[in-house]
Amino acid sequence: MLACCFLPFAAAAQEHRFTPVQLEAIFLKQNLELIAEQMNISIADAAIAEAKVWDNPQFFINDINVWRTGYEKQFSLELTQMVSLSARRAKLANVEKVGKEIMVKAFEELLRGLKMELRSSVAELVYLQSLIQVYEAQKSFLESVITAYNTQYERGNISRSELLRLQAALFEMEGEINDTQIDFNALQKTLKNLLAIEPAAVIVVMDEHYGFPSPFAINPLDLIQAAIASRPDLQAVKLQSEYHRNEVIYQKSLTMPDLHLGVNYDRHGGVWNHFLGVGMGLQVPLFNRNRGGIKTAQIQLRQNEVLVEQGQKALQNEVIESYQNYLNTYTFLERSLKNPALSQLDDMLEVYARNLIDRNISMVEYMDFMDSYRSTKEMLLKSQKELRLYFEQLRFVVGNDID
Repeated sequence: MLACCFLPFAAAAQEHRFTPVQLEAIFLKQNLELIAEQMNISIADAAIAEAKVWDNPQFFINDINVWRTGYEKQFSLELTQMVSLSARRAKLANVEKVGKEIMVKAFEELLRGLKMELRSSVAELVYLQSLIQVYEAQKSFLESVITAYNTQYERGNISRSELLRLQAALFEMEGEINDTQIDFNALQKTLKNLLAIEPAAVIVVMDEHYGFPSPFAINPLDLIQAAIASRPDLQAVKLQSEYHRNEVIYQKSLTMPDLHLGVNYDRHGGVWNHFLGVGMGLQVPLFNRNRGGIKTAQIQLRQNEVLVEQGQKALQNEVIESYQNYLNTYTFLERSLKNPALSQLDDMLEVYARNLIDRNISMVEYMDFMDSYRSTKEMLLKSQKELRLYFEQLRFVVGNDID
């Protein structure tokens, strides 16, 4: 568990401690971008419903004789209704249905990307929290050494230059803590935007230290097949082909003329005082046979099939790259953690501080150890962060969680 002492803003704001699982649950419930994107699916549902609706009938009042009044006044009424002979509305509805499926995949793709951003931010925050802990531990021991050296300096036992060297090292350490705290604050902003929580909150991640699966137990070819089956961006491109196929069918249906049925009533307009008749009409497809619309839809279909092939090849390369990065980092970290020096490194902080105070080692030896300690801990924490990031990247490119 991380202490909150490295969070200077915590005194003025409420600190919130979460596990990564809890953060993801809050994200799924409260992320405003996801909520907005979900509304596009409802918009697509409305488009499907609209595509199925018949065209409105048309009503006309014609031939009104403005010069006559009363019962003898002449006028005619006409009511017409367009009837599609090519099931045009059903074909348009099929286009819109695929459009909705593409919207669903767009939502899933947004979710995949935002999950990656969240998980990457969590990994980075865990790293910064641990790094600040390392710096604070070094700072604490360095302050104790300076206190002891200050006493010795006042007694005339050590030179001013030795005390200044330690004080300069402390100043440098405080600067690194400040720089890391600035990075920590930037991540706070990112996480609070993703989680839609109050700006004054300070988020602390309680790292669960869950184990990562061995890459040697994972078959990259299985990952490629899983990615092809589940990646929403690739599925969306495939659906786009289906969309264009339906669009071709719809555009061809527009070449068949619509039937117009009508009924009309004419008063005092001809031989009969009251004439009631029916009629029908067809648009003659003489000049415009919608060749441009059909050709465009066919070209878009062929174009999209090329994009599907290109997307599958790019996906395969992404999976292999992510797998290799995860394998390399996992192997490096596993080998590094077997080094016995790492387990003794924290204990040596106090040992070296005590030996310097007792004048058993030189200032150069102490400073060399402090530099070595910091660089080793930074390297270890960075490797742990990169392992987590590469694992998340692998899950991201596969489009599915990997157990």
